[in-house]
Amino acid sequence: MGKKKKKKRSGIDHETEEMLRLVMVRRRKELSIRGGGPTGIGNPLREVIARRKIGRLLQSQELDRLWNDAVEPQIAEQTKVVSLRNRVLMINVSDSVLISELANFHKQQILKTIQQKRPDIEIKNIKFKLNAGLKKK
Repeated sequence: MGKKKKKKRSGIDHETEEMLRLVMVRRRKELSIRGGGPTGIGNPLREVIARRKIGRLLQSQELDRLWNDAVEPQIAEQTKVVSLRNRVLMINVSDSVLISELANFHKQQILKTIQQKRPDIEIKNIKFKLNAGLKKK
């Protein structure tokens, strides 16, 4: 004698059960079109940070602090960190005499100091650019 499987009844009628089944099928189809179900928060959060340039702002503030700690206060007043690209730290300088002094006499020591304080930020070179509009504080 073959046993028939008894279907468990969940207390809902056949119409409601069929409607729920159709809703679930439609929902699965919608999810597959949109790329699946729930996702982790990591990727969307990284996208928001990138779009709003939050990471760049934090990095910029950190680079400013590093630069100001690595140079004398008189030099810090006449310079400004512009960016870090391709492991090259770009610095705006208020006058050409200071550029010459920094490039020829202080560059290696400043680079070494920054690398010692933050080895995780890979900086291989420092380049100086004249910005006469940079106000002396």
